[in-house]
Amino acid sequence: MGRRETFDTRPPFTAGDLAVRWQCSETQVREMCRSGMLEHFKIGKMYRILQSAVEEFELCQTSQSDGSGVGFASSGQTPKQESDGAISLKHARERRPKQKR
Repeated sequence: MGRRETFDTRPPFTAGDLAVRWQCSETQVREMCRSGMLEHFKIGKMYRILQSAVEEFELCQTSQSDGSGVGFASSGQTPKQESDGAISLKHARERRPKQKR
């Protein structure tokens, strides 16, 4: 997520406050911050999440993008379809078992 042009003067959420709001664990909120899914800042070891970042995240979770909808993949690549409508799948190489020492 990009940097904000305006300064959010509302008090930020703590991981605990946001966990209550989203009905999940504080650990899950912190993991979302660490993975980059949720914009945040830290004061020492404490995570703080701006209210504007929370609103933006919630908006993205509830709204559909132009390409989303029935019949569309939500992420990744979709399998290539041949002209007869069949889906062509590629088989992965078989892995060799590791040799024991």
